[in-house]
Amino acid sequence: AGDTAEFDLGWAADSQSIYAGKEAHFSVTVKTVQAYEQPELNDDFAKLAGPHSQPPEHLKRNTRESAEGNEAARLENEYVTQVLDAIVEMSTLEYPPVMIEDQINSMLQDTEQRLRQLGVDSLETFLRQTNQSLEDYREMLRPEATKIARRNLVISEVVKAEGLTVEEAEIEERIKAMVGGDDQEDERAAESAKALANMLRQGAGRNMIVSQVLVEKTINRLARIARGETVEDPAPAEPTQAAEPVE
Repeated sequence: AGDTAEFDLGWAADSQSIYAGKEAHFSVTVKTVQAYEQPELNDDFAKLAGPHSQPPEHLKRNTRESAEGNEAARLENEYVTQVLDAIVEMSTLEYPPVMIEDQINSMLQDTEQRLRQLGVDSLETFLRQTNQSLEDYREMLRPEATKIARRNLVISEVVKAEGLTVEEAEIEERIKAMVGGDDQEDERAAESAKALANMLRQGAGRNMIVSQVLVEKTINRLARIARGETVEDPAPAEPTQAAEPVE
């Protein structure tokens, strides 16, 4: 304890970090030194997982299955992105420039939300602190925004070509997953969930869910085709209100 070190840390220009292309100087002082002691896997440790704790062997198995599931999802996402990018490269896509500008605007909104979660009051404050202009920051986002917009365009065309639709049952299933079932014990929580569910059944909320389900269907279909798996034609269904895919 008490040792001090100074060093510089930089982020690659093509990094997805909000500090891409920047370098920072750090001065670090060690306040305390602590060692990790592996706890014994017993009932007392299992209780740390919450009031509805499981036996240690079940907790260990569920933790392992959760980690394996997360890794499988990550690998699947990487594979799907590669499939989409390959289709984009093979396609001739025509779109207005405003499509990219809209995607950049969406990315800026996401960035500002993340900054607020980190305690930065606005994107403007962040840009001022990092000596960046909004124009320069938009240009930094442009390559990734172009990739996302082109992927979304491919997804939209696949939806049309394959005749993919979303059924009411699928919308209700997604709403239930988002807000929970009707068996909530707390009356106020149940009323709040009911109000949210009703909001999601109409207008922008409904469009969002339809879009999400269509994107998932399209991505799963493309991934199966890329693997050489048999893909059945979509069953005829009563089309729901149209919605544009979202990233």
